[in-house]
Amino acid sequence: MAVATRAVDDVTDEGTSEPAPVERQRRFPLAIWFVVALQAALMIGMTVLYPPYQEPDEVAHIDYVIAHRQGEWFDGPGERRYQAGVLRAQYLIPGIQFNQHVGGVTPLPRSARTSFDAMGTGKADTPFPNQMVQHPPLYYGLAAGFTYLLPNWSHQRFDIQIFWLRLLSVLLLLPVPLLIYRAAQQISPRQSLGLVAATVPLSIPLYLRTGGAVTSDALMILLGTVVVALLVKIAWGDLSRRTAFLLGLAWGAALLTKGFALSIPPAIALAYLIGANGSLRERVRRIWPGIAVAGGVGSAIGGWWWIRNLIVYGTVQPDGYSTLSDSVRQAGFGKDRTGGTDLNLLPNFFRLLGQRIWGSLGLVDGPSLDHWILFTMAILLVTALLFSLAIAHPRFAARGVLAGVESWTLGRAITLIVPALLMLVTMYYASRRIYLHGRQLSVIQVRYLLPALIGLVICVAVVAHVLAGRAARWMPLATLTATLMFVGASVYTVLDVEMSSNSPDRLQRLKDALHYVAGWAPFPAPVTALLLAAAGGVAVATLVVLAVMGARTEPVARPPAPRVLVGSESD
Repeated sequence: MAVATRAVDDVTDEGTSEPAPVERQRRFPLAIWFVVALQAALMIGMTVLYPPYQEPDEVAHIDYVIAHRQGEWFDGPGERRYQAGVLRAQYLIPGIQFNQHVGGVTPLPRSARTSFDAMGTGKADTPFPNQMVQHPPLYYGLAAGFTYLLPNWSHQRFDIQIFWLRLLSVLLLLPVPLLIYRAAQQISPRQSLGLVAATVPLSIPLYLRTGGAVTSDALMILLGTVVVALLVKIAWGDLSRRTAFLLGLAWGAALLTKGFALSIPPAIALAYLIGANGSLRERVRRIWPGIAVAGGVGSAIGGWWWIRNLIVYGTVQPDGYSTLSDSVRQAGFGKDRTGGTDLNLLPNFFRLLGQRIWGSLGLVDGPSLDHWILFTMAILLVTALLFSLAIAHPRFAARGVLAGVESWTLGRAITLIVPALLMLVTMYYASRRIYLHGRQLSVIQVRYLLPALIGLVICVAVVAHVLAGRAARWMPLATLTATLMFVGASVYTVLDVEMSSNSPDRLQRLKDALHYVAGWAPFPAPVTALLLAAAGGVAVATLVVLAVMGARTEPVARPPAPRVLVGSESD
């Protein structure tokens, strides 16, 4: 396995010292492939843990994939009525989103399950339309095309049909750890930094659950990760036309997936400004071709959807429920209430967001680990992000604190954080607009920030390595160990509270939960047990690989701090 080396620092035209380009590894190390395999195993485990339709809006995503199979790509608000079979299948499964201890209900035998079409191809008798018409078509068209690759998909049992659609989400998110690792290589050739950054997302239950659900968020996370990974290359000095073109492709595809991609342009401009050298005027002169290429390609690919919305509906993104009467809306989502103010919104918004970063163990907020655990983890994340900005001060580099990450600067650190901040501002604006009109707190979902997760986890990895010092080689092993412990506690909580019976005996509750999960799993119990056992085996193997890597890696010594001489020898 090749070891990257760093050349002697160059001196730029402006007279400032910058690290010379680093010879990066061209191949991915064995350890990151184990992380990828572990992510896949955990996400497939989530497809088994949660019965069909349990992910919020999963029924709407499934139905809209079927709509695209039928050629319905451009429905307006209220125009897409659910297929009857899709909703009838949903009614067969106890919903765990708002219930506890559903494990006492016997799962429907597999022999009694049929396909969506067999349960009805007409329009469902419900006042609620499919609100997913408000989203662009890329994910739904891709998923519809994926179903055509599966022989006889439309005639398979509905739980098998849903499993294949969930598997698409697993496949879409497979490259994410590799993208995170490669982006981290732009910052430091140290394998441990990239492995820590790639492992942190596995500790977020919502990330794993998104990979095991039918949702357009899976594609948005992949595309957002690609976009931010390219921004890292740009901020670290790659201003080539090729990178700009690839950025335009990724951003354009993201625009055709979800509206949060509309918040990305300021991050693109910032990355280019940071990646160029010279005065502001010189930087603008150097970067405008790249910005023009990225902006032009992205707008041509995905901008037309949003322009169409403005022309047809008079708004950038129409409300999929805009055709509902007030009485029907309030019957489905709760009555409006007055008194919503900015003073009330601000603390409640961030309280709920902090609770959900590593929360949402079940489906929304319940069940949950103790809130003090979740808030502590959220506070540690914010602290790490702030510290990642602080250590960018030149004084840290001068004292050798940034050994291995000498290219870390304040502008580059900000570049990694800004995409998530832009999406957070977009989310806050959408939540505020609804809240001040008298409705409940909404749009506060951590999954909306996951497309920008790569920048945050790289910042966390940099801070972890600075704090760990010579012990940084053990950080991947420590991170994965803590991750698996937290995920294990989360899964146990879901089983004990949601999937179990209401037996007072904890062991019996766990047995009932496992029986319930195996009963609703798309495959027979032996296959289900094999999938879950495989996840455990991959986890153990990944721990072993990281332990061996840590033992074989030489610790990186920090250079001694420069001596400060008082006076001179002639004194």
